[in-house]
Amino acid sequence: MKHLPLLDQIPNFSNSLEFFKKKFLCVPFLAAFNTLTVLILVALSLYAKLNNQGDAVERLFSDPFNFWFPYEGILTGVSEILWCTPVAICAFTFGVLRQKELRSRSGIFLFFSALLLGAFFLDDRFRMTLILSRLGISIKFIYLCYGTAVFLYGVKFWRYIKTTPYLPLVAAFFLFAISRFEDIFVSQSLGVHAMLEDGTKLLALLNLSLYFWHICHQEIGRHLRQSEKR
Repeated sequence: MKHLPLLDQIPNFSNSLEFFKKKFLCVPFLAAFNTLTVLILVALSLYAKLNNQGDAVERLFSDPFNFWFPYEGILTGVSEILWCTPVAICAFTFGVLRQKELRSRSGIFLFFSALLLGAFFLDDRFRMTLILSRLGISIKFIYLCYGTAVFLYGVKFWRYIKTTPYLPLVAAFFLFAISRFEDIFVSQSLGVHAMLEDGTKLLALLNLSLYFWHICHQEIGRHLRQSEKR
């Protein structure tokens, strides 16, 4: 009697394996990103094991929670969620519009919006400006680069922005400017400093999220109506 491989002796194992393989590969980049994440985690585990750095790796996953002050950092967490909202919906809407028009005006606007806001989010979340300033790069020079990027963004897409209810977008960038300038000039009052730096940023992100939510909702609706007419 011919002996079958061990895995083939398990009932329906091959069929189940093929089923999960097809489901896994049907989502673009799912396999690539999962594999990359697993490799990074394995590399961190090996580093911790070989160098006895388990505590250092654990800090990467530590929860910044204060038992005595559970509200500590809650508005910062809300700001981070609001940061992700416009970046995600702009990128998603761009992907939807790109299926119909490769170079649509709205699609290009949303693509560069996602890039610009994504860069700002990474800077804010990972304190890139602070890190660069510690390396000797002037904070004012970094802000000048960001200001130039916002100016070029506005010049490039102003004709399209004018066709939208752009007041929340303008207000958001104005509030961001107040937040950044307050970071340069230290205030005597901690409460005033928090409101002018982090409070204005929270309000800016709220307006930014609502603006792009509205724009992306309109563009997706227009795309669906056009698809139904075909």
